[in-house]
Amino acid sequence: MDGPVSKFEIRAYSTADRMECQRVFQSNVPRFFREHELPEFLEFIDRGDCQYLVIRIEDRVIGCGGYGVRLGSEVADLCWGMVDADFHGRGAGEALLWERLSRIASETSIRAVRLGTSQWTQGFFQRAGFSIQSSKVDGYALGIDEVEMRLELTAETRELIARRAG
Repeated sequence: MDGPVSKFEIRAYSTADRMECQRVFQSNVPRFFREHELPEFLEFIDRGDCQYLVIRIEDRVIGCGGYGVRLGSEVADLCWGMVDADFHGRGAGEALLWERLSRIASETSIRAVRLGTSQWTQGFFQRAGFSIQSSKVDGYALGIDEVEMRLELTAETRELIARRAG
């Protein structure tokens, strides 16, 4: 599949989306995830610990990702974001990221957003304004570095998020 897609639907995850989210995960093995991480991912979405979203085109889930804030914290965490490998580079990841950031930025008590990602996607997040806090070679798995990133939610970044998510 080629070229950008202009019409996405983003909505809350439901248990009916589980198999499609599993398919999205598996489309990203072995470059972005390892097969042994699948049970952890499925357990995570089954627990429902955070606000988890799916991005769809027509009737197909093409991506998923969530965010959460620990009680009393001023920092939100992005979690388990991914897009079907067939849709990489077509705007779905950006749409999902800006939607999550928009929802987070609407909470004025939240001062920053953090995430763990790999060397393969750190540039994507840097283009959105995230900065690298730390990096550990092979931190997730052999060939997948653990890169911790953070975005401060200043007045300027909140304005940018509102424009991008708009």
